[in-house]
Amino acid sequence: MTQTTSRSETPDRDLGGCPVMHRDFAPPQAAGRHWELADELRETSPVFFNTFAQGYWVFTRHDAVRDIYKLPEVFSSESITPWEPDPIYRFVPTQIDAPDHIKYRKIVNAWFSPHAIDEAEQTMRDRCRRLVEEVAPTGGSNFVGEFALRFPTEAFLSVIGIDPSDADLFVPWVEDFFGGFSGDPAGLEPMGKALEGIREYWVAALAQRRADPVPRQGDLATHLLHSTFDDRPLTDAEMLDMLTVLVLAGLDTTRGTLGYLFRHLATHPEHRRQLIEQPELVPSAVEEVLRLYTIVFGDGRKVTRDIEFHGVQLKQGDMVYALVSGANRDPRAYDQADEFVIDRRRNQHMGFANGPHRCLGSHLARRELRIAVEEWLRVIPDFHIAGEEELTERGGGAMMTLTRLPLAWAVQS
Repeated sequence: MTQTTSRSETPDRDLGGCPVMHRDFAPPQAAGRHWELADELRETSPVFFNTFAQGYWVFTRHDAVRDIYKLPEVFSSESITPWEPDPIYRFVPTQIDAPDHIKYRKIVNAWFSPHAIDEAEQTMRDRCRRLVEEVAPTGGSNFVGEFALRFPTEAFLSVIGIDPSDADLFVPWVEDFFGGFSGDPAGLEPMGKALEGIREYWVAALAQRRADPVPRQGDLATHLLHSTFDDRPLTDAEMLDMLTVLVLAGLDTTRGTLGYLFRHLATHPEHRRQLIEQPELVPSAVEEVLRLYTIVFGDGRKVTRDIEFHGVQLKQGDMVYALVSGANRDPRAYDQADEFVIDRRRNQHMGFANGPHRCLGSHLARRELRIAVEEWLRVIPDFHIAGEEELTERGGGAMMTLTRLPLAWAVQS
């Protein structure tokens, strides 16, 4: 099951009897294998020490993952990838700790509030409906590449005031960034170039808006130009960091969730029929996808001080990995934890993290997922996975996503 360390020696420290493994979570696997692995790890031990990279702790169960999120003063977001304690990127506010974290979030909170998403819904729905109606007559598509990335990209860009046609620029940048995010050395150069491309885009966008006397209506970039932090204007570096992380977080995550959501619907016609007959269940179905098929394999944090935590002694500077995929399926926290319960109540999952760093764009993502289900089922109520080829998913080092999802359906005459 777990790979024991391939090194000749165990780490040069007392692990208190904690099991040791040596595993790289980055390589792609068959679709669904990462959740199986998370289940195996969780039921084998509540914590491991992984000797991969410089070494880090892996906490596998719901209570420990919850506590990591709830204790930001102990578990810093300075690094969110445990195999990369000093990453080449800086996400604002994602990698900023208190008290500055909340100050940065307040600057952009209103853009992603429930009220703002309500106002943007019709525009998002119109874009989704157009994409579905364009693909419906073809009888099939690679859902991941042709819809699951395109729709949230266009929706997100429209929300922040950018021409949705610029999706053609952002899509490959996002792909290349997350190819290196997993820690694969081969992906670091493309990742760096993707970051450079995104930042150059925003440098030009800010330059075009810098002379505007007041913020443009519905335009996030000019909003940042006229915003302040501790009574001073935001620096160019701060604005670029904020705009970059919003793009990366807003595009890839929803694409991944859409792929698993529609894979489930393609293989469970009873749930498709239930959502068509009872559309009021769509929101709860979305939440269950976020729990059962969470695209966050794990979330890294850096330890700020020596502390005993869930039975192990952590040292300042240690990296920990909160195994979200294990926590969200933990039978200690959920009834029928390994089943898709379409009308599950009180679904307090951690698909959007937890605590003060809970995902800023959760309201937008939920709305995009709901709209996608409603508009797709309205036009294409019956569909299935085409072909016999085994589906694969990007490794758990980054946000998990299906590399492709071929869907087919009968064309209505």
